[in-house]
Amino acid sequence: MILWQQSALRILLKETYLNNCKKITMKKSIQVLFLLLIAQLCFAQPNTKTKVFIECTSSWLCDFDYLRTELGMVDFVRDRFIADVHVQVNTQYTSSGSEQNTVVFKGQNAFLNQDDTLTYFNNSTLSDDEKRKQMVKSVTLGLIRYISHTGEAENIVITYTRPADTDTVKTNEQKDPWNYWILSLGANGFFDGDANYTSQSLYGFVNADRETEKTKTNIGLSYNYRRNKFVVSDEETVITEKPQTRGYINFINKINEHWGYGVFTSYLKSEFSNYDIKLSLVPKVEYDVFRYKEFNSQRLVFSYGAGVQYNNYKDTTIFYKTEETLLVQEASVISSFTKPWGSINVGAFYESYLNDLSKFSLSFSGSVNWNIFKGFKFAVGGSYDIIRNLIQLSKEGATRDDVLLQQKQLNSQYSYFFGAGISYQFGSKFNNFINPAFKGLNWSMNF
Repeated sequence: MILWQQSALRILLKETYLNNCKKITMKKSIQVLFLLLIAQLCFAQPNTKTKVFIECTSSWLCDFDYLRTELGMVDFVRDRFIADVHVQVNTQYTSSGSEQNTVVFKGQNAFLNQDDTLTYFNNSTLSDDEKRKQMVKSVTLGLIRYISHTGEAENIVITYTRPADTDTVKTNEQKDPWNYWILSLGANGFFDGDANYTSQSLYGFVNADRETEKTKTNIGLSYNYRRNKFVVSDEETVITEKPQTRGYINFINKINEHWGYGVFTSYLKSEFSNYDIKLSLVPKVEYDVFRYKEFNSQRLVFSYGAGVQYNNYKDTTIFYKTEETLLVQEASVISSFTKPWGSINVGAFYESYLNDLSKFSLSFSGSVNWNIFKGFKFAVGGSYDIIRNLIQLSKEGATRDDVLLQQKQLNSQYSYFFGAGISYQFGSKFNNFINPAFKGLNWSMNF
């Protein structure tokens, strides 16, 4: 009996031990599975595409339909607030008409604080198709770091085409036989009319520009001619002509990342403004509170200049002058900010004659573009000019036809322009598809 009880006790203890081991093993197994699930959630790549909102400070330079067609690896959304990546393309022009484009990538949501900036250059000789292909290439390169965290990364193929005759060990310094000078000349004409009206406009120009990291030289001469013919009746026909010639030679030097100076000369011959000859020479200095290299995103520039101006008038002025030499001064403040929420570009410009400070002009101009909240945009802009320096006005005044046809500059103490608008867009957040059906005709002439 005692042996039987001892055997039963051993069996009971063994079963208890095995049950406890099973419970411990099951508990550990659940813990391991839980940890594996967390790791999978943390490191697995999401199947959804990266949501991208793209905008250009010069919207006419961006072919958004082409971008959406070529960049199928992302989802384009219509509002920056729901985007994973906010892309801004800022464009600045060189003296020769070429473009420096800065593409700013700002990460949002899961990519918060993962920002990047790329820069590429478009020569003025490139076609619109070449420019948009270059933009797609740069935007794609910048988006790779974000796309690599999605399932679309499996469909990305990266290739490199080595330029012909490239020495990967030693690259010789390129020599420019033109010493960075870019010459351009051209002419164009526009003609329109009907049975009662005809208009002709002719324009020609010659420019020479040289721009480097430190200096900039601009030389230009242009001629503009406009002729209008109005048939008032069988007995009366009015013909107006407005020729104008302009020229300039400017030299600019960047001292450091905040200071620069320049010498600006100009020539003007205009019947409208009563100038037979207007020559000016004005040295200027400027200071940018921010560094020059940040000009694509923020600028706060103060400038001042003083020089000499020679006027030879076509008709005797209201001050009974036929010619005179005057000392002039110019000052300006320019503020420009481009941020994810929008942009601000405002400025104030002052000019006066040093011998008589009561003869001056003061101009305020600018615009504000504000993405207030999801889908809602507000824009306001304009200019206001206070004019007290029209010393060149003809004492002969203007006829009725001169006033109606704007043949002569008239005395005015001010001028203004103002515009404002709002827009609100809502609905589907995606903006990927392009349907070319009934797209109509879109044409332009690029000189």
